[in-house]
Amino acid sequence: MSIEEFILSIIPLLPAFLVKVIAVTLFFLHFIFSIVVTRQTKLMLSVVEAQISPLIYAISLIHFASSLFVLIWAILFL
Repeated sequence: MSIEEFILSIIPLLPAFLVKVIAVTLFFLHFIFSIVVTRQTKLMLSVVEAQISPLIYAISLIHFASSLFVLIWAILFL
């Protein structure tokens, strides 16, 4: 197999691979965002105490956990 045949055989696979790499990269950035949201929520709750504070923190933890789950799923199955 020459180099030209090899390149021509790979070209049809590149768009799918690029979509997968971009998707995993975006999911990773969203995971980093969820870490920041969770930390900011924890900081906010230490400053402002309200009756709804545990619920807000629970929502941020659920967001973090779901973001982690989606990232792991994307790495394993995409």
